[in-house]
This record gives sequence, C-alpha cells and structure tokens, in this order.
Amino acid sequence: MGQIKRLEEHIADKIAAGEVIERPLSVVKELLENSLDAGADFIEIEIREGGTGLIRVKDNGKGMDAEDLQLAFERHATSKIRKFQDLYRLNTFGFRGEALPSVAAVAQVEMISCTEQETIGHKIRIEGGNVMEFSEVATAPGTVMEVKNLFYNIPARRKFLKSNSYEAGLIGDLISKYAMGHPQVRFRYVSNGQMQLDTAGLYTAEQRIAYVYGSNLEQLIVPVTKTEIGPGRYLEAWLVREEITRNNRGQEVFFVNGRLVKSAELSQTLEESYYTLIAKGRFPVAVLKLTMPGSELDVNIHPAKTEIKINGYEQLKPKMIEVLKDALWEANITKNAFLPETVAPAAHQPQKQTVAQIVMPQQNKKDTPSNEANSYKPAAAQKQAEKPAVSAEKREEEAVSAQKLSSKLPQADIVAEPEKLYQIKSAELSKKTEEKKPSVTQDSLFVLSDKQAEYNVKNRNNPKIDIILQCEKKESVSEQIKETVHVKGIQNLTVIGQLNNAFILAQNEEGLYIIDQHTCHERILYEKFMKAEAQKELLSQPLLIPVTVNLSAQQDSILMQHIFTLRELGFVLENFGDRCYLIRSLPLGLHELTNVEEFFVDLLHDLSEQREVNAAFIKEKLLITASCKGAVKANWPLTEIEMRTLLHDLSQVDNAHTCPHGRPIIYKITMQELYKIFKRGTYHG
Repeated sequence: MGQIKRLEEHIADKIAAGEVIERPLSVVKELLENSLDAGADFIEIEIREGGTGLIRVKDNGKGMDAEDLQLAFERHATSKIRKFQDLYRLNTFGFRGEALPSVAAVAQVEMISCTEQETIGHKIRIEGGNVMEFSEVATAPGTVMEVKNLFYNIPARRKFLKSNSYEAGLIGDLISKYAMGHPQVRFRYVSNGQMQLDTAGLYTAEQRIAYVYGSNLEQLIVPVTKTEIGPGRYLEAWLVREEITRNNRGQEVFFVNGRLVKSAELSQTLEESYYTLIAKGRFPVAVLKLTMPGSELDVNIHPAKTEIKINGYEQLKPKMIEVLKDALWEANITKNAFLPETVAPAAHQPQKQTVAQIVMPQQNKKDTPSNEANSYKPAAAQKQAEKPAVSAEKREEEAVSAQKLSSKLPQADIVAEPEKLYQIKSAELSKKTEEKKPSVTQDSLFVLSDKQAEYNVKNRNNPKIDIILQCEKKESVSEQIKETVHVKGIQNLTVIGQLNNAFILAQNEEGLYIIDQHTCHERILYEKFMKAEAQKELLSQPLLIPVTVNLSAQQDSILMQHIFTLRELGFVLENFGDRCYLIRSLPLGLHELTNVEEFFVDLLHDLSEQREVNAAFIKEKLLITASCKGAVKANWPLTEIEMRTLLHDLSQVDNAHTCPHGRPIIYKITMQELYKIFKRGTYHG
C-alpha cells in the first residue's frame, strides 16, 4: 500500500494560509493592497486586540459584483493574470489569488461589496473556509472586509504572537509607510476605538513624512524630483538630512511601482549615498520610489510579495547613487552658504574695526537714513541708538582692542565656522564668572560620593575626568601608580607612549601591546558603575528644556509596553499630542547626551528587539551608554601618568579584553612576529 496520501482540503488550506498569513500584519497588508488595486482614495483600517479580535478594512474602490464576490474566496482565483507571461507584466499588488482564501481558512470573515453600477450590494460570510451566508445588502459603492478571531482554529499559531500593543504597532507602522508612499490616498487607522492616524488634509509626501516621523523633520527633508535613471526607469525620493539618523533600517522605506518592499540592494544604494555624511552603524531616514516596467521586476519570489528582484539593477545603481548624493551634498552646501559679510580672510578686512563690527554682521547697505524709519529695529537696538555718541578716543580704543582680538583668532577657522567668533567673545567675557560660580554636575549614572562630586565640580569640563581617581592620600599620583602593571595575564606592562592621541602603546618582554584608550576607559567606568552601584536606585534629573520626541506608531506601542519600567528608571515623559511626547527628566548621568531624541528612539528599538525586557536590561543599557559618554575619546592626548593610571585601573576589572559593546581593548604583537616581519630570524627571548 502506498505511503503518500492526498491531504484533506481543510488541512491543505491551513498549511497554505501559514505561508501567507503569519500574523495580523499580514492580513492588513493583503487587504490594504487589494483596496489600492481597486482604485480607492480613502481607506479606513480598524483593529481590536492587536488585530486578533477584529480587522476591518473599508474602502471606496470599484467594488465587486455577486459573481466576483463568490469567486474571490476560491483558491488561485484572480482578476490580475490570465496567462503565465502576465506574471512578468504586473502593475498590481495582489495577483496570486491566495490572500482571501488563506484569511478565510484561519478566521471568521465577512465581506460586503458593491460596484458603482449596482444599486444594491452583496454580503458573504465564511468561517474556517466554509461559506455560511451569501445575501444582498444595502451599501455604498466600495468594499468592507471584516476578519474576526484570527487563528481561532489554529491555537498553536496564535500563541506565537506577541502582545496586542506590539502587533498593533506593526500594523500602524505598515499603514504609516503606505501613507507616505501614496499621498493621493487618505488613510485612517483606528486601534481599540482610538484614532491613531488620519492623513486628511496632507497631500504631499513631505507633509506625511513629517506627520509620521515628527514635525521637526519637515525642514530637514531633501526632495529628489522624479528623475529618469534609465529608459522607462524613474527615481523619486525624500531624504532626511544627516542630522537625523537611526540605529536600524526601520525608517528606510522603499516603493517599487507603488509596492512597499524590502530590498538589501536598495538599502545599500541609499546608505552609499549618505557615505561620509553619517557615522558607521547609523542609518538614514528616507523614502525612495522607483518606477519601472513590470517586465523588469520579479515579485514572485516571496509568499508575502515583500521581496523583489530588479533586472539590470547593477546598471541603475551608479546613477541612483549619483542622483541621491548630489541632492544631499547640494543641501549640505546650501545649509552652510549664508555666512556673515564680515567673515572673510584678514587681507580683505578693514584696518580699523570695532568688536561690535567683528561679532555682528554688517548692516545692509540699502538701510540708508532715508528708509531707516521703515526698517525693523529690535528694542535693544533702539535703546542703543538713543545713547549719546561715543567719543573719537573711545572708538580708537575699541579699534585697537578689536585688532588685538582678531590677531589671536585663526582666520581659516573664522571663515569656516563663523560661530566661533561668538564663542570666543563669550568665553572671554564669562571666564571670570565661571570661576566664581561653579555648578555641580553628576558624571555617574547614580549618586556619587561627596569626594567624587567635589572632584567633578573642579573638573567638569575635563574630558579625561575619572582617569585619576586614586588620590585618596596626599602623595603625588606618580608615587601611587607603579611603572609596571599586570593586566589579566599580561605581566610587567610598561607604557612607552601614545599613538596619534588614540592608542596607548605598552611593552613587556613578550612584545608590543596596543590599547584602545576609549574602550579601555569605557570598560573601567562600566565595571565601576556595576560594582559600586548595583544596589542603588536610579535617580531622575530634570531637564532645563524638555525634549520633544515624535514617535512612529510602532515606537509608540513599544513605549506603552515599557512606560512604567522607564519611569522607575528615571525617565519622565508627558504626552504632547498624537505620538508626541516631552521628555522632562532623564536618569542621572545622561544629562550630557548631545541628542536626547536620537538616544531615546534607539532605546525603544533595542527594547523591541528583546523578548523579555525588565528594569535590569534597561539599567545595563543606560550604564553602557553612560560609560561610553564618559570615557576618553580618540584624538585626546594623555600624559604618561594618565596612561599608566588607565592601565592600572584596567588591571582591576573582571574583563580586560572587551568593552561593554564587545569591541577589543588590547592587541598584542609578539616579538616573534616582529622578528619575522623584519626578517631577523628567530626571537629567543
């Protein structure tokens, strides 16, 4: 008797559904794309319980008649293709005829549809793949699809879903991306009765990108108009300038012929366009739209149709990079183009010039006394104008002082960075004030000892703070720190110098040791925080000016999942509108972050990547961040005592081989390797 048996139809349907319907997000994607194929310009998506309880998609597209409505739930029934060659001439989204029957196999489905030509619509109700009802119903032209109790008959699949808020966030992220790629269509998204997204009144991609990712991005968007990059192939893009980056590719959005896709090739092209503009490990925020003949695409390589292949992409790539890079560099040049007229090389400066003339731009020549009454003057300027004229002697003194000041300023730096004029002037004026009124700052993530706090006050602007911490006795530092150090299996290590202000060079009888000063200090600070503060509670530090953070729908759902844990750890947030929050306080030790918004968004992404997130996980991430921010950086010169102190502290840590991020600290070149390189035979020690 044969071993191979034909599967029962309902089992085969469930297996096929598993290829297409992975989670509620998959259902929303299929239904949303069907609505776009139907020519809808208004699509409303409503979900409950993260999409497992209800998914309702309503559109005003062309709808279906009674015959099409019944055939739509037959497997491999489609209006998109008639013969095999049509697979390579596709200009629509859904085409396999798998989506609706797959959804109907694992959920309770009800669809109502009506065409513009009909006066009455029809309703079909299906449970577990079986038609339970088919009837006429009064409805407006378009289609309404309801999916209830997803995976009710496959409990094993349902238990692998994440929390309802996480699933809802994925759906919101998908709808947001389609909203950016199809600005001609109004999208409305409701979750558990609360409106999450509505693009009414937003008719441009720039407006929608700002709506989704935050209004602060609108002024940073670099639009790339539709450009022909090959015969019948067009590129259009909206690039966010390098000031805003992410630690993942989640906000790199790609559309090919209107279809939202994932593409490693397009990601690589985009990132190469940003090369030298953003740091390694950071990723841009951008929306790219590629339009090309359907015959040049293969969209049939993935069951969910999220991945594609582009024929002849290697020929298109250089042109795409050129177009994108030119737009970014042009925006970069424009950004720095408006320099004050007085910022010029010294040879072109007048012989006598007051400090006020150096610091402030020259007045427009058109502002003559005849039209002075019509020109705007700030209140401070009006008061200044009312003061008596300065004597000739006083002006001469100011001119001499100005020449002395300008002689000390490097002219090349002034031309490149005009703001230095302000910085130098303010530094001269506030130097004595700072000496009289020191402000206490915290350099630890947790509460510090009085002695450490006093040290921080005296050295608050010193980037090498915390290197020399052993000054408990009154002896000099050089007497406390021995010349040789033992670092975790490395004996008699002696400092011999610093390489390019970035690496410490040390030696012993076995060879040369190159120590990364940043990762070394980072490991020291991290273990210091972990050991000394393991039992202490994180404290919160209010920000002088609250930071506004705009989140995507997915980021907002992640925040809601962890809001109480973040509050316990020192984050104080206040709701400031739709997916907009004010960060009013941070954990101590993070007050020197240069970009709080970027750090917070990165933190949310890290939380989304972890299956189990607790206070300990977040606490460790904050410790790593504080260690990285507080450690010495490359291009910072160190004295011999400071280098020896770093190695001495490194000898006290548990893990002297890698930093908290996993990067190496020490690299060894043995004497045997050196002898081999210089062809000196064998080293005998």
